[in-house]
Amino acid sequence: MWLSATTAFAIIGCTWAFSIGRYGGPDEPAHVLRAAAAAGGDFVGRPAPAFDPGFRQVTVPAALASGDPACYRHDETITSACAVATQGTGTVEVATSAGTAPPWYYAIVGVVTGLFSGGGSVLAYRMAAVLLCALILGHTLARSHRYGGSAWLVAALTPSAWFLLGVVGTSAIEIALVALAVVEAVGRFHRRSETASIARVTLPLAICLLVRPAAAIDVVVVGLIVAPTLPRPFTMRRLALLVGPLAVAAIASLAWSRWTRLVISDRRTADSDSLASALGRSLGDIPHTAHQAIGALGWNEFYAPAAAQLVWVATLAFAAYRVVVHSTEHWWHARWAAAALLLPTIIELIVHRRIGAIWQGRYSIAFAIGGVLYAARITAPSGAVMRRVLIAASCAEVATLWHSLRRYMVGLDGSLTLQHPSWRPPLDPWLLLAVNGAAMAWLGALALNSGDDVAEHVDNDVGRAGVVV
Repeated sequence: MWLSATTAFAIIGCTWAFSIGRYGGPDEPAHVLRAAAAAGGDFVGRPAPAFDPGFRQVTVPAALASGDPACYRHDETITSACAVATQGTGTVEVATSAGTAPPWYYAIVGVVTGLFSGGGSVLAYRMAAVLLCALILGHTLARSHRYGGSAWLVAALTPSAWFLLGVVGTSAIEIALVALAVVEAVGRFHRRSETASIARVTLPLAICLLVRPAAAIDVVVVGLIVAPTLPRPFTMRRLALLVGPLAVAAIASLAWSRWTRLVISDRRTADSDSLASALGRSLGDIPHTAHQAIGALGWNEFYAPAAAQLVWVATLAFAAYRVVVHSTEHWWHARWAAAALLLPTIIELIVHRRIGAIWQGRYSIAFAIGGVLYAARITAPSGAVMRRVLIAASCAEVATLWHSLRRYMVGLDGSLTLQHPSWRPPLDPWLLLAVNGAAMAWLGALALNSGDDVAEHVDNDVGRAGVVV
């Protein structure tokens, strides 16, 4: 199951990597430059006096320092053809805004890229990032298979999440790691006797915090799910399994920040408004943030079709309905929604004088995934119902890929059939869509087949629980 699911996720991620214009992901140039530098052992870089404190100057292959996406990212009708990569040789000195971020993700992506290429191709870095996320998501689907939650996992991924899996950036691995933590947390409803499973929840969450310390909000969504399953009273061992990995991650992140002299400040985005003004602006941005988490991004790099976004919203509504009707946690989604919508506002109020209203919808994707996946805590609906859910989710993902190809090839005011493009992906776009659709069908089949063995797994788990008790 793990190998099959990993392969399916890798194929899907590769079709996205091929379909997105040069540096089309959020802050992707900064992430690629950081990965290239980390692969060469430059984990910290050098101060860049002309830039804000978060920037660092690094040495990278010259080809990576070209093809700026600024020429098209602000207008969805402009194709990515204007972001032209030069064929320069040698290395150049450039500044990256990801310069003080923890280096672990970038080192892995950079080293894997260097093993199979010369390190001068953006697509090569994307392929390495896709493989890393596919390995985690494949394991996640295999773990959710144990209690019949695989179909919910596939349906939980928002259109924005599928897009981010195809580009270089810490958002993608954050999504994968939090999905794994949520799957393990939901699994505890089916196997409460396994004390060790607490570590299976907190370890991926701790790794997520090591990669991106600002992802502390993810602890909240996982905490909302795992809290009802925690045994009482707490023993020292249970407390160590729950808090220990997160404490180690927090200490390591703090040590890294001190070593790199991290300064949480950005004069480009900081504002001097009153607290009341900042509160009003942040609350007013909540619908925009929610929209980004489902089917858009901060700039104009990506929009999911309205139908694809509606499919995901309908899936969330169905999941919430199942929880209300078939579980004792009737108000769980109300608490989840309050936390998902208000926590970003609280964070923005704390830092608005230093870095302004910086919350992006993609930071809330983990909450969105958790809102759907929580429904896996109860017995799944009939196979026919889940089949319809998966078919709708798969069609929405393929439609979103087509919409993205259209945006980069002809612009969103261009041909619906992608005729007369000014930019072409490395492979034929219709071939990419066909391969993507086939991989989604394979992934859906894997997820649906997980229900066949659930009864046997549950019986075995109950038997083991009886022995333990």
